[in-house]
Amino acid sequence: MKAILELGFSVNVPFKMCKMVRWILPLQGLMLNVDGASKGNPGPCGDGGLFKNPHGTVSLAFSHFYGLGYVRWWLLAIKQGLMITEIWSDPLSLVNPLHTGVAPSWDYYRWWRDVHDFVQQHGVRVSHVYREANQVADALANYACLMHCNEVFNSSRQLPRPCFPSLIGDRMGLRSFRSP
Repeated sequence: MKAILELGFSVNVPFKMCKMVRWILPLQGLMLNVDGASKGNPGPCGDGGLFKNPHGTVSLAFSHFYGLGYVRWWLLAIKQGLMITEIWSDPLSLVNPLHTGVAPSWDYYRWWRDVHDFVQQHGVRVSHVYREANQVADALANYACLMHCNEVFNSSRQLPRPCFPSLIGDRMGLRSFRSP
């Protein structure tokens, strides 16, 4: 550092604030944490998610491989009779269109319309969460992409091993650091 200053260069180190982020229990009903993953652009993609009750218990979880894209967690919720009250998702590309009522693109209009209708009909609150508070859903989405699988898990014990550290962290209320 001293040598840099002696050469006449100024050093400007930006200050970054870290945020503490953690998963929070839903107040009532079931919460769906959902995330997507893509391995390439374009490339194989999938999504994953889990339904949790106010005690943090996993009611149902899923990993869906879609090849080049499609989302259908709402069909799983309807088929299983799950009444979702909240959806937490870290991609703003899912959250913002559901708030504005405008599909992200024509390519996605068909599935987006179904999701939007589901959210409107059931009065589901959709919120953005940071990736650090959505790690189990992220692990499930990555599992779908890597394994090219479509699986439904009926309890937390059935989840793939990569989900366990994040699931345990959620249950213990552990915080993750997020830097901008």
